[in-house]
Amino acid sequence: MDYYLLISGIIIVLGIVGIFTAFLPGTLLVLAGIIFYGWSTDFTVISIKMIIFFGFLTLAGILFDYLASFISAKRYNISTKGIWGMLLGGVAGFFILSVIGMIIGQFIGILVGEILAGKNFKNSIKSGTASLVGYLLSTVVNIIIVGIMLGYFLFRLVARG
Repeated sequence: MDYYLLISGIIIVLGIVGIFTAFLPGTLLVLAGIIFYGWSTDFTVISIKMIIFFGFLTLAGILFDYLASFISAKRYNISTKGIWGMLLGGVAGFFILSVIGMIIGQFIGILVGEILAGKNFKNSIKSGTASLVGYLLSTVVNIIIVGIMLGYFLFRLVARG
C-alpha cells in the first residue's frame, strides 16, 4: 500500500472540506497534499513546475477570498458585531446542519449582529445578502481552483499506472 498517497489523500480531503468551512484553509491544504505526494515521489509524478503553478492558483484563491470579504464588508459597512455574528452563526450552523447550516447561520448571524449594532432591518438584510454573495462567489472560485489541481493530480496518478 502506498502510505504516502493515503496521507496525501487525507490532507486533500481535509482541504476539500476546508473550501466550505471557515476553520480549514481549503486550497492551501489541497496544495499541501499534492506537494507531500510530489515530495514522496521525488517530483516524478507531480513536477515542481506544476506545484509552483498550483501555488499561484492557491494564492489567487486566497486573495479572492480576502477581496470578496473585504469588498462586501466595505461596500455595506458591516459592523464588528455583524462580522462576529457571521463567524458565530456560521460555526453554530455548521454543527447543526453542516454546510447548508453554515451558510444560513452566517446570514442570520450578520443580520442579528447588524441589528445589535443599531442598523435597521432593511440595511441588515443588505449586509447579510452581500456577505452571502461574497462567500458563494469565493466558494465557486475555490472549487474551480481545487478542481483544476485535483484533475491534474488524478490524471498524473492514473497515467503513472
